Amino acid sequence: MSRNPADRDREQNWYPVSKAGWFTEHVREGIEVTRHQLELLQPARERPYLLDDATVARIIRVHEDQADDLVPFQNQADRWKAAALPAAQQAAVAEYEVALAQLRELNAQVLAAAAELAGGTIEATLAKTDLELGIEALIHGL
Repeated sequence: MSRNPADRDREQNWYPVSKAGWFTEHVREGIEVTRHQLELLQPARERPYLLDDATVARIIRVHEDQADDLVPFQNQADRWKAAALPAAQQAAVAEYEVALAQLRELNAQVLAAAAELAGGTIEATLAKTDLELGIEALIHGL
C-alpha cells in the first residue's frame, strides 16, 4: 500500500478463506526477504559509516510501506476469523496470523536497525570534526 493518503482511503479487496494458503505463502516470502535484509544490516550495525543517507532512507521507506501493507493483510485475517469457519479453515487462518506476526516483528527489527544506522552514515561521519571522531574512537576503543 502506498503512503499516499488518497491510496489509503481506497476500499480493501476481500478474498475468500480458500485463499488463506496463498496469503500465507506470500507472507512467508516476505519473511524470508525481510530476514535477509536484517542479516545484510548486521555488518553495518558494527560499522554504520558503510551506508549512506540515501540507502538508509530507502530501507526505512520500504519497510514503513511494508508495515502499512500489513494492515489490510491483518484486516483480511480478522474478516475470516469473524466468519463461522470449519476447523481446517480456522487452522489455516491461525497459521496465516502467525506468519503475519513474524513478518511484523522482523519488519520492526529492520526499522529499528535502520533508525540506529541513520545517525552514523557516511555523511554523518564526514560531518564530524576531528575532535568528535577522536572522542568517539576513544569511547568505543575502551
